[in-house]
Amino acid sequence: MPNISVPVRYYHQPRTAYVTEADFQLKTLEWDLDVSQITLILVDVWSDHYVSTHLERGRDITVNRIRPLTDAFRRMGGTVIHAPSPDCAKRYPQWTQFAGDHETHGRSGKPADNWPPPDFRSKTGDYEKFARPKEPHQQLFHNIIANRDIIPESRPQEGDHVIVTGDQLHRLLKHKKILQLFYAGFAANMCVPFRDYGMRALTDRGYDTILVRDCTSAIEVEDTFDDFDLTRNAIIDTELTVGYSTTSADLINASEKAG
Repeated sequence: MPNISVPVRYYHQPRTAYVTEADFQLKTLEWDLDVSQITLILVDVWSDHYVSTHLERGRDITVNRIRPLTDAFRRMGGTVIHAPSPDCAKRYPQWTQFAGDHETHGRSGKPADNWPPPDFRSKTGDYEKFARPKEPHQQLFHNIIANRDIIPESRPQEGDHVIVTGDQLHRLLKHKKILQLFYAGFAANMCVPFRDYGMRALTDRGYDTILVRDCTSAIEVEDTFDDFDLTRNAIIDTELTVGYSTTSADLINASEKAG
C-alpha cells in the first residue's frame, strides 16, 4: 500500500518550570503514514437526532465533508470503521466480525458496590431532592433514539467494518496492525471523545488518535450556539490533552498524491 503525508496539529506543552498558558502554542507535524496502518472511524453519523439544529448541521457535514473523505479512504485502500452506537451497529451484518461474547451476548454484570448507595445513584428515596427536575417523557423522543440509523450517504459499504465496543475495535485494529486512528462524526464533545471506542479510550490503549476537525461538531447550548464555542473548545481540548487534529482537505489531498 502507498504512504501518505499528512499534517497533524497539536498544542505543545513546554516541560519548563513556571511557563505561562500563553506558552502552550499550536504546532504542526508532518507525518508520513503507511495506508495499511491507518483507519477512519465514523462515530454516530446518524440519520436522525432529537436536537434538530445539530441534526441539520451534522447532515451538511456528512454529505459535504465526511462522505468525500470516506470515499477517498476507500480509494486508497484505507480501512473504514463505523461506530454508530451499539443499538444502531447491530442493524448491519458486519458488526459480528471480531465480536466477542460480551458483544454478542451482552456484558456480564460486575458485582454490585454499595457505595455510593444505590438510592443516591438513582436519585430516589432520601436522595430524590438532588435530582434534576424531571420532564414528561415524550414518545417521539424515545422513537428517534430507538429507530435512528446511519445516514444513508454514510452507510457501510463492502469492505467496511462495523463495531459495537472498544474491545471489539481493539481486536480489529490488532488484527489489521493499525496504529493511527482518524476520527470523524458526532458529537465532538460527547461520543467522539468519551465512548469506550472514542478518542480518549483508544489513546489510553496506546494508539495515535487524530480528530478530523472539519468533520465533526459539538452539541452546543444557549450560550455557545451562535459562535460554536463548544465545537472550538472540543477541538482545542483534543489537541491539548488527547491527540492531534487535521482536516478532510489535507487527507483527501494526501490520498490523491498517493495515487
